[in-house]
Amino acid sequence: MERPVKDGILYVQHCRFGKRSWRKMRAQLFAASPSGVARMENFDVRDDGTALEKTSLRRCARRVIRLSDCVSVGPAGTESCPKATAAFYLTTTEKSYLLASEQRDEWITQLCQLAFQGAKETTQSSSGTQASPAVPMEENSLYSSWQDLTEFPVLVVRTDAATRCGLHGHYLLSALPQSLTLKDPQSRQPLLTWPYPFLRKFGQDQTVFSFEAGRRSDSGEGTFTFSTPRAPELCRAVSAAIACQQQGKDAPDP
Repeated sequence: MERPVKDGILYVQHCRFGKRSWRKMRAQLFAASPSGVARMENFDVRDDGTALEKTSLRRCARRVIRLSDCVSVGPAGTESCPKATAAFYLTTTEKSYLLASEQRDEWITQLCQLAFQGAKETTQSSSGTQASPAVPMEENSLYSSWQDLTEFPVLVVRTDAATRCGLHGHYLLSALPQSLTLKDPQSRQPLLTWPYPFLRKFGQDQTVFSFEAGRRSDSGEGTFTFSTPRAPELCRAVSAAIACQQQGKDAPDP
């Protein structure tokens, strides 16, 4: 019988008719094994606590998130969470989840280990067979890959401009030094590019990032809106890129 590597209470945020609310659930993390894939299993929890019993778990509707579909995991910044909890996001190729827990860091650590362990092992195995001295090293808690800083999983919110361009579903939005680029989430091939000089305005509100493109952009003029738990990070990345361009433009020629 499989034993979860982590078991506890989580809250998941839902948005219905524009109103956000948190739903309490019990979550269990399972590592990959001959019995099953690495996954998170979720069960609804009633306030009276009856769903915490094993017999109740069998009766509850079970939802499974395959961790092989996970794109990114990380803290979600400031959110109005349930008391004594902190928010974090879990983004898969199918959906973005905003979660909250009293043990946020522990959940993030376990999810990253289970979701990205395969990629880590592949990298280690391809690094060569030459022996190297065992130097003691510590994990850098501030480490972020280039993709973590520039690529943001997003979900298109329907607007006239998005409909005109045939955009729907999940994509990657990259805040590159010269432009915003929308990519296919699987192949990472560019689909649309918006150079920063062609953006009239941009901004974010909690889990939504939006910008207004000018008529000179490839997409034509219009407003594009994307849902992402990392909206504040995305907005800051765009601001920083525009500031760097402005400094370069204002600098005298050598």
